[in-house]
Amino acid sequence: MARRNRKGKRAQRQSSVGVIRVSRRGFAFVDTPEGELFIHRSHLRGAMDGDLVEVVRSRSLESKMRQQDEGSQVRSGRYSQTHENPLLIGVVRSVMERAHETIVGTLHYQDGLAIVHPHNEHIPYDIFLDPRAPQGRHAKEGAIVSVRMTTYPGRLEAASGYIEEVIGEEGEQGLGIEVIIREHGLETVFSAAALEEGATLASRGFTEKEESLLRRDLRGRFIFTIDPSDAKDFDDAISVDFIEGQLRLGVHIADVSAYVAWDGAIDLDARRRATSVYLPDRVIPMLPPLLCDELCSLKAGEDKFAFTIDMLIDSNGAPLATEFYPSRIRSSVRLSYDEVAEILDDLDKGVSSDHESLLHRKIQALRRLAKKLQRRRLQRGAIEFASVEPKLTLDQEGRVVGVRLRTKTEATSIIEEAMILANEQVAGYMLAHDAPAIYRVHDEPLANTLSEILPVLQEFGHALQGIPQSSREIQEILASSEGSPEHHLLSSLLLRAMKRARYATTYTTHFGLASRHYTHFTSPIRRYPDLMVHRLLKYRLADMAPPTGLLKQLDWICDHASEMEREAEQASFEATALKLCEFLKPRVGETFSGIITSLSASGFTVREDETTAEGYVERESLPEGFLHDRQSQRYHDPESGGEYRLRQPVRVILKAVDVSRVRLQFVIA
Repeated sequence: MARRNRKGKRAQRQSSVGVIRVSRRGFAFVDTPEGELFIHRSHLRGAMDGDLVEVVRSRSLESKMRQQDEGSQVRSGRYSQTHENPLLIGVVRSVMERAHETIVGTLHYQDGLAIVHPHNEHIPYDIFLDPRAPQGRHAKEGAIVSVRMTTYPGRLEAASGYIEEVIGEEGEQGLGIEVIIREHGLETVFSAAALEEGATLASRGFTEKEESLLRRDLRGRFIFTIDPSDAKDFDDAISVDFIEGQLRLGVHIADVSAYVAWDGAIDLDARRRATSVYLPDRVIPMLPPLLCDELCSLKAGEDKFAFTIDMLIDSNGAPLATEFYPSRIRSSVRLSYDEVAEILDDLDKGVSSDHESLLHRKIQALRRLAKKLQRRRLQRGAIEFASVEPKLTLDQEGRVVGVRLRTKTEATSIIEEAMILANEQVAGYMLAHDAPAIYRVHDEPLANTLSEILPVLQEFGHALQGIPQSSREIQEILASSEGSPEHHLLSSLLLRAMKRARYATTYTTHFGLASRHYTHFTSPIRRYPDLMVHRLLKYRLADMAPPTGLLKQLDWICDHASEMEREAEQASFEATALKLCEFLKPRVGETFSGIITSLSASGFTVREDETTAEGYVERESLPEGFLHDRQSQRYHDPESGGEYRLRQPVRVILKAVDVSRVRLQFVIA
């Protein structure tokens, strides 16, 4: 009988594996098949934010929680223990894989010990320095350092390590970005072998290589690039012609694979980096500058190797025939998005000078095609998320001197639609031929994630009987709100509910694009998966099998590239938030207009309109009498009738800026 009880207990404590997310307050969450488990700080067992952990659900802890007063708050500001919203509680059984080999923090000396306090507030452990390690013995109090971990925290052990690098002193200009770069493990220096290989390639000049595929000469075509005004690397060019009454769209992509050999020094560096990283004050390129800015870049007036996709398009925007081949091109014109916007404006006004008429006709044809392609995507259920991104202008010292908000325009849509179509055509070809490939996959969102924002959607006036089941339903919600004050907020909430797109060797679906086949082919200068797709497509066109070593790496490349993409995006987000804090610090005391973007039991977040910077309004700063109503996503005062709701426009005063912690504190004006 006792044995059966133990078996039953073991069955109840079946473990799950997941990535742990540790909050700033020390508690954590892990997604499991049973649902999201809450992990108290005392049950972390040394786990750090981002670690892969084995967890078990603890019904005994849940029972203790249920015995507390109904509705008692678990100090997350997010979850409450009620019958309608039961809290699942777990404990970490073991850490299976560590996410942090190095940790950045501030060095302090205390009672003869050297201790590093992590900058990452999601790591709730101090790190003790090994006094025997020679590195960093003379680092000053308050220095910002990178620590190599030697011992991770456990039941009986404290976290310890040694200083690998002294990054700088607190308050140094530009130090914040350096910290972000190291926290995300971004490589900033190319290997000597890669630089030497790049110099050798550059010294050869533009020479034809022996290849299995014939490279066609397209220098007679009118081809041009459209990019941001500050772009340095041009990895895509475009052309449009009419062949016997049919429109031919040409997408010409920099042929990086013609220069970067598999398993070469440059390739190995690029494989580790996986992506270029765009920060407000710099770009950390995937390829050495000699290649990304010079040799491979499709600069106007220069002969370049490209990989061309020619697509014949019918009058409805559907591709009739597609051809892939290596090419040699010479871009005729380099255009910025602003210049294209001016051309489109001239076309609307009927203005066109003789020397620009050819270019204007090409832009007009592309504009019409882009509208058809977009209409076809929306008809099949693709989701058009609205986004606003701050574009920062920096002076020579790296200080922000201006912020411009960047949104999707007709000019950006021309390129976006052409690239989406090209990516779909490559993926469709590889799938049709059952060829090894890397695909871009976007899985359907989890039902429970969408259910969390269902009350918000209903609050905005969407009469939904249940959670949205398809991308078409989500697109209809966004379309119905277009032009309203809440459109961008709704788009943001729905986007957060989506799963992240990822790379995979097997194609399943792309929920956001509602595409039957999709890959990344159009940016090989800045994304490693695109470079791999170029290689694999060349092998397929030549009817050759890729090398065994290459095929064995594909799954790892997909996982690694997906992970590095997340790191790059997060680093970019953090660096932009840091620069906005620096920009707004002298403006403490000023009043701003904004919109409430999220609410919790501890307060709410306001995104101010001028720069999109987000700051927090603490609950304690609200007038007495305001209560938090989680169900309706609002704070309200039953006596006065006053309220603060999600999406509500508000006027706030910037009370404080903490640049070191990248935080803005607002109070209601």
